Amino acid sequence: MEKNAFQHRTAALLALLPAEYNGALITSQINGRYFTGFNCDNGYFLVTKNGCVYITDSRYTEAAQNAIDWCEVTEYPIGGFKQTGGEVATRLGGGTLLVESSRMTLQQFAELSDIFSPAVLTGDGGLDGLIESLRVHKNEAEIACMKAAQDIAEKTLRHVYTMVREGVTEADLAFEFEFYARRLGAEKLAFDSIVASGENGSMPHAVPGQRRIRKGDFITFDVGCVVGGYHSDMTRTVAYGDIGTEQRRVYEVVLKAQQTAMDYLTAGGDDLAECDAAARDVIKAAGYGPYFGHSTGHGVGLEIHEFPAVSYKGGKIPVGAVITVEPGIYLPGKFGVRIENMMFKTETSAVNLTQMSRDLLIL
Repeated sequence: MEKNAFQHRTAALLALLPAEYNGALITSQINGRYFTGFNCDNGYFLVTKNGCVYITDSRYTEAAQNAIDWCEVTEYPIGGFKQTGGEVATRLGGGTLLVESSRMTLQQFAELSDIFSPAVLTGDGGLDGLIESLRVHKNEAEIACMKAAQDIAEKTLRHVYTMVREGVTEADLAFEFEFYARRLGAEKLAFDSIVASGENGSMPHAVPGQRRIRKGDFITFDVGCVVGGYHSDMTRTVAYGDIGTEQRRVYEVVLKAQQTAMDYLTAGGDDLAECDAAARDVIKAAGYGPYFGHSTGHGVGLEIHEFPAVSYKGGKIPVGAVITVEPGIYLPGKFGVRIENMMFKTETSAVNLTQMSRDLLIL
């Protein structure tokens, strides 16, 4: 990511702020990284019409100065956060500052209001929505990171397939995915991997455990990696040994549902509710409607779940958004099937960012 990209993001945020606000105080780690490029769990980015200052403590000062060379970085001493915060707020003109109301507790709000006085903090101006409207549009550099993360995930999952055999546990396979992905260069996993076999597959967010793989199992792998802060997300359901007629039918229905929703997107469809319905209607028509209980997808980027949600609630799919398409059918006590790809919304279509085959694989 070019460093001036972060300046542009900050300028774009300032341009969106209503006139009555002097600026914003960014306190969340994820949004701090979005606007500065620096990943820190104790940073405070003060963005105002009179300038910007990044405040942190001595553990991160040098790294912050190296990463954020386009604005001031200030260190607060032990016991001196209130003094430093007040001085910086005064120097930048005080006034009313928006905060990310969805990312802090009432206690944190009260503490920061005291620290950054005489500025007045408020969560009433929709800062979260303004930031969301910026983050949803992924540029070429962001897409490149997501593609790199997806490439690692696909190479890793192919490797993990070679480890599947009778008697191996779900936890063994999940551990192997993490180990191999990190060796290939993943910054970290996008989330705790889901490996669900047999009857455990009926739980969409099953936790890998000590269940051992058996012949005739479906195994659902929901996995992802992070590169440059950006996440990938993919689900594949594979079979180990011969499977029954019902398992094959359910797989075919889920695959058709996913393809129908993806076709809607590639044809230029841009309504979230319509995309959700495209997949859901296929599953309902096949008689499995009650067994698909979650939304069809979600946004992906610096976070594994972000705006927008592909659900009945609707709304337009913004150009530049990356969303998942992940219908599933879950039969309690028996098995489950989910297939998931990432799609990048363009002006007239959508691009599939997931290259791994979706054909039923029997290991």
